[in-house]
Amino acid sequence: MDKSIEIHGGDEKTENSKAPFSCIPHGQRSRGRVAQRQTAELLHTAVEGDYGEADVEKLQSPCKCRKRKCKHKDDLEYIPVHRSFRASRSRRGCNTTSNLRGKINDELFERCFLKIWEDSPEEKRKLFTYMECIWFSMYTTDHYRKRVLTWIKRINVFSKEYVLVPIVLWSHWYLVIFCHLGETLASKTRTPCILLLNSLRELDNGLEPLIRRLVLDIYETEERPMDKKLMKKIPLLVPKVPQQTNGEECGIFVLQYANLFLKNAPENFSASAGYPYFMKEDWFGKEEIEGLHKRLETVEAEFSNADE
Repeated sequence: MDKSIEIHGGDEKTENSKAPFSCIPHGQRSRGRVAQRQTAELLHTAVEGDYGEADVEKLQSPCKCRKRKCKHKDDLEYIPVHRSFRASRSRRGCNTTSNLRGKINDELFERCFLKIWEDSPEEKRKLFTYMECIWFSMYTTDHYRKRVLTWIKRINVFSKEYVLVPIVLWSHWYLVIFCHLGETLASKTRTPCILLLNSLRELDNGLEPLIRRLVLDIYETEERPMDKKLMKKIPLLVPKVPQQTNGEECGIFVLQYANLFLKNAPENFSASAGYPYFMKEDWFGKEEIEGLHKRLETVEAEFSNADE
């Protein structure tokens, strides 16, 4: 049996692609009606002509987008990336009930992600860059789209082998990884591709068109030639990774995906030879998740004390 699912331009979908959003508890659903409408509008224009009304309908389900305003909304020079883990941070109206064994909000996720990043071997970090977890959801709104693309341009995604893109959208956490975007599609050993790591395979909500639209916009912002037909040829791969067992674990699972990918990613990633590499259903188990919980609970306590 295949260990992964591959999607090309939306022609093939994940298993149980019509599963309802009822798999997410009501308590995790956001109330951003405006954000939901704007996301649907962006999807409707994503790679024009390649996606139809069925994709838009997925975004118009009762599960609504979660949004957070950028506190530097008028500062185009602000680049909220790669900050020191111990830098002082203000409370941005965070959910004080957020915790690692429940629903993880964006602020707690960011703190834990930065700790994982700084603890990773330096020789591995040289292959990577990353986007902040709120950038993708901000990108889906007209107000912030150009601003986010400006920030992305400054982290030099085409000079790195991998770009980690944690996403929180529709009250669910995903990890997207851009691989070898600086290479050509003709490369056999360093294949440009997109990985989508999802701890709820039943949840298929039309994320792919938004991802492809973002990648196309990144190429255009960098003034690199890329048309819509070529964009469809960049494979979007969905490996069958370990799955969460309840409705509140997606955040910690995405942190674990990032943690292990940082440690184990090959220097040359191929979408054919070797794939899916280590990204399989037995990649990690409950013990490893528990170990990450304990490691990051210390981080959570340190920041909770700092905020008081």
